[in-house]
Amino acid sequence: MDMFEINLTSVIQLMSFLLLLYVLKVFLYDKYFQVMDERKEKIEGEIKKAEQLRKEAEELKLQSQEELRKLRENADSIINKAKEEAEKIVQDAKKKAEIEGEKIITAAREEIKREKEEMLKEVEQKVGEIAVVLAMKILKGTLDEKAKREYLIKMLKEKEK
Repeated sequence: MDMFEINLTSVIQLMSFLLLLYVLKVFLYDKYFQVMDERKEKIEGEIKKAEQLRKEAEELKLQSQEELRKLRENADSIINKAKEEAEKIVQDAKKKAEIEGEKIITAAREEIKREKEEMLKEVEQKVGEIAVVLAMKILKGTLDEKAKREYLIKMLKEKEK
């Protein structure tokens, strides 16, 4: 028994099968593999593009971090300068206030000294007048008019000195 017989039907079937394979290969498999290759290339291209974009994004991230660091440093230096300037302004204002205060105190002391001297002069004048009046009252009865005048002139001369 032969399992495999070759007859015309088998040959036609084999020829039909091979023709079918050839037609499938030409019209289906070649186009399928071409589409698959194109898709593979497109996916690989997009993966490369995504990798490139990731690298660019990483570079941009690093650049933005560096710029942010520089901006923070700049802001810190501006804040420090502003603090120093504000402190200087406060110190200048304190110095000006101290100087102005000293001027006011000096002027007040001079005014007090001047008023004290004026008061002392007034007191001396009043004391002198009172002394003359008292002396006149005391001498009224004991001295004559000429002696009173001489005594009064003497008192006035002493007061002027």
